[in-house]
Amino acid sequence: MARDSGEITATLRELARLDPVKLGQQAVLERIVEAAATCCGSTGGVGLLLLNRDQQLCYVAAAGRPRRSLAGSQVRLGEGPSVDAFLEDATVASRDLASEPRWPNFRPLALAAGTRAWLSAPVRQRHGPIGVLDFARTDPLPWQPQDLAAANGFARLIVTTLHLATTHQQQALSPALRFAVEHDARIEQACDLIMQRERLDQVAAVELLRLQAQIEDQPIRAVVERLLSRPRR
Repeated sequence: MARDSGEITATLRELARLDPVKLGQQAVLERIVEAAATCCGSTGGVGLLLLNRDQQLCYVAAAGRPRRSLAGSQVRLGEGPSVDAFLEDATVASRDLASEPRWPNFRPLALAAGTRAWLSAPVRQRHGPIGVLDFARTDPLPWQPQDLAAANGFARLIVTTLHLATTHQQQALSPALRFAVEHDARIEQACDLIMQRERLDQVAAVELLRLQAQIEDQPIRAVVERLLSRPRR
């Protein structure tokens, strides 16, 4: 169970004061993930996954007893709480994977790794998720409302930290982090292109991108990158 909400709020405020320029973006993300593991009692570890250029979720930071292979298994199988949280842009939780009817292929892998409870919160920018923050427990325990609130609070802090990276030190970012922080900007570039070609407003352009992503069963970013790679007419 998450700590008292007052303690979590104080922790989030303290982490928000960290300077990613001085300390380094990766170091700040790792501090946030470590604090999330402590605050939320995640005995199975906490991991931050971001979408990479191959349109796959991959770990960029982890704390506790991270189950890195489980994230890769979810991507490979196309099922699991991390995948669902990303695709649905919503928090996904399981109190006991042993009795979980969802994810029949992922479930035995998680149990074999000693993971019993799982919580995934989307890490989202204005135009949708760019990753997932995973919380795992080694015992079957229900996730309380304060757990979900804490998970979403840490996910929002990660986005804020990435925004700071965009404005202050983008050239020093790793390719994985740079791809993530460019998410909104790339979608807006694609919207501008659609607005010019199709004579649509921004709202309609975004909806057109989302519809195409649903038709292709692909992340919206994959549709955007393909569109922007085409020669301009």
